[in-house]
Amino acid sequence: MKTNTEYNVSKFRRFLILFPPLYLIHDIEEILTVEKFLEENSNIIPFSVTTLEFSFAFTLLWLFASIGCYKAFYGNRFIGMKPTTFLAFLVPGILLANGIGHILQFFFFKDYVPGIITSSLILIPYSFFTAKFLISERVMTKIRILSYLVVGFIAQAPLALMALYISTRII
Repeated sequence: MKTNTEYNVSKFRRFLILFPPLYLIHDIEEILTVEKFLEENSNIIPFSVTTLEFSFAFTLLWLFASIGCYKAFYGNRFIGMKPTTFLAFLVPGILLANGIGHILQFFFFKDYVPGIITSSLILIPYSFFTAKFLISERVMTKIRILSYLVVGFIAQAPLALMALYISTRII
């Protein structure tokens, strides 16, 4: 399948501007529940984080990704990626991997995990609709989307840990 340089720009932009508020809603669910969850599961999870540290860390990630969305909205590259590549890497890549990670955690803990509700109701559907759009507009291939998902699984943990590390050093 050959990718297309012509696509529905207004719909593409809608997917970009949806990212910041949807990701923020997901982060708020995690922020409100993560500290208590980590305390209750300290026998399984070998570290703790305060609500303030977690909030600051994910604010850093949210700002970084939102700046990328803003730049991509106006057709500019961000961290070397074309706007379509950035959206594909961010949403069906990292965000979908994050949502699937929450589902897997839910099955592991057999109980509520921070982010499971918004992952199920927001992140996963939004990621699938974004992937479907990119594929149907022939902007990305299924193989490329799947490769971004694999990279997303690999990249999300180091990104989150780096943000948490920065947060603990500042706070």
